[in-house]
Amino acid sequence: MDSVYHRTKDLQSKTVLLEAAFSAPNCRCVVFTAMRNHEGNIVDFEFTLLSPATTAYIGKDVTGSLISEIVLDYPNLLPPMIQVMETGITHNWERYIDYLGKGASWFRVSDSKASDDLLVRKWEDITTQKLAEKNIQQEIASKAEEKYLSLFNATEQGFCIIEMVFDEQQNPLDYIFLDYNPAFEQQTGLTNAKGVSMKTLAPNHEQHWFEIYGNVAKTGKPISFEQTSSELLDGGWYDVSAFPLTGEKDNRVGIIFNDISERKKIEKQQAEFNKLLEEQVKERTAKLDEINRLLELKNSELAESNKELESFTYIASHDLQEPLRKLQTFTSLLEERITDPKQVATYLKRIYTSAGRMSNLIHDILQYSKLSAKADFEPVNLSETLGNVVSELEMEISSKNARVSIAPIPVIDGVHRQLLQLFSNLMTNALKYSVETPVIQVTSTIIEENSVQKVRIYFKDNGIGFDEKYSTQIFDLFKRLHSKSEYEGTGIGLSICKKITEQHGGNITAESEPGKGTVFIVTLPLKHVPQM
Repeated sequence: MDSVYHRTKDLQSKTVLLEAAFSAPNCRCVVFTAMRNHEGNIVDFEFTLLSPATTAYIGKDVTGSLISEIVLDYPNLLPPMIQVMETGITHNWERYIDYLGKGASWFRVSDSKASDDLLVRKWEDITTQKLAEKNIQQEIASKAEEKYLSLFNATEQGFCIIEMVFDEQQNPLDYIFLDYNPAFEQQTGLTNAKGVSMKTLAPNHEQHWFEIYGNVAKTGKPISFEQTSSELLDGGWYDVSAFPLTGEKDNRVGIIFNDISERKKIEKQQAEFNKLLEEQVKERTAKLDEINRLLELKNSELAESNKELESFTYIASHDLQEPLRKLQTFTSLLEERITDPKQVATYLKRIYTSAGRMSNLIHDILQYSKLSAKADFEPVNLSETLGNVVSELEMEISSKNARVSIAPIPVIDGVHRQLLQLFSNLMTNALKYSVETPVIQVTSTIIEENSVQKVRIYFKDNGIGFDEKYSTQIFDLFKRLHSKSEYEGTGIGLSICKKITEQHGGNITAESEPGKGTVFIVTLPLKHVPQM
């Protein structure tokens, strides 16, 4: 009995305390009873018990009333309350709701399940707190806006906000200026543009500007680029960044730009200077290359001259000295008053031979030296020139019963006397190194080398020939393959031929075999190209 008594006493004490807490001025509680339909589903809640503070806030006792009768926003409140009853999980929330049409207020609410049919709600009005927060936010926003406007107006970069105008097919037609900073007017030259379309301000404004900004508005993707405009500031250059201000469906675009005309001008001047410098470098390089080429040519000519000088030195010390010594010897013998007529005749013959050899040598040296002098080029009929050579050598040709056949040869630009000497030396060479019955054939053909038309002339004989290893040496100055006793000559004739062909921009080669004759191949351009 005592234990029951104490439990009852304890329960009464707790009930008193609970009632005291429930009745406290700052306790705002409500106990709801779930109202179910025939299927057992909750369809509403009844105000079962209200704390005095709740009743005082509402302004009347609503015990026994349904929440749908008291709260205007009840359709939105029922689902979370039903969820608390079904799950037993406490739900804490903040809502802006209207009770009895008295005006909406902010509430902080905690709903808890007490039993299968009872829901306990603790709540408080936080409207004052929310208003204070809103005022603080507005103040912050206001200060931020002031800072933004200060930055907006002070920046040297142009800034504007535009609204794109599209047709029914969403093609960009125009844009309207909604706002802009002072730098916008300075950099574009556009004034009083707020609320005015671009085409109104600049009717000939380039279409690509509308397409660029229209694409930003439609896609929501920002873009940065450099572009010139003929309609703004006399064709100035701009560094532009465009970006959407809100969502993809909004047609407003923010634009930040800077006039970079001066930078572009400097870049253009630098590019032009670099191009000019590059051209000057190329020109100087070409001149240096030409100078180097001329130096190489002169060095080559100098080397050739030195080689010729060495040859002349040799001939002066040897080939010219030898007949001179014979002349001196035989003259001295004659001075000793040799009386034998036969001996005198022999000495005189040797004197004449030595003098003739010296004369021929001096003549050939003079002919070779004359080739270094510049000569005028003119059209030369090679067939006619070769015919003149055959006429001059008629007696020698006849004495050797030689057969000479000449095919037609074209007219070329050349020096007549040099070409006459070239053909004369080749024909004389063929007659000199011949067999019992010389056969000499001259033919020609037209070829093209490096886009230059040339004539190639073949001098073919059936003479003694020579070893192929000497095919280049025979053109060296004073080079002889045979002794003077075998064949007369100075060793200059073929050197003269080589120099003549080179001075005409051509060349001469030889193909031979001992006992099977020789073919001299002369290649000459049809038209003369002056050498630098």
